Amino acid sequence: MKKHDTKLIDGNFTVQKANIVLSELLSYKINFHNLEKFSNEERFGKDYEHSEKRIKELNREKTELGNWLQSLKETDKIKIKCTISLKVKD
Repeated sequence: MKKHDTKLIDGNFTVQKANIVLSELLSYKINFHNLEKFSNEERFGKDYEHSEKRIKELNREKTELGNWLQSLKETDKIKIKCTISLKVKD
């Protein structure tokens, strides 16, 4: 089997719950890249440019998401559907 899809998030959320779920997910990814960067610096004595780039991108996305969520009414409902598609590279 060369492909697989995983349903990560599929549901309706309040603005507050959507903020929690998505902020935590982004924070986890930021932390992952911080650890990856630190590990490469310690083991190889060099920066890991990919992680540094992703940390900046993810922080920007987190800020933009927060701004968007703040623009909504507290009574709004948000549909979140997130599927991760995996494929074995040849």
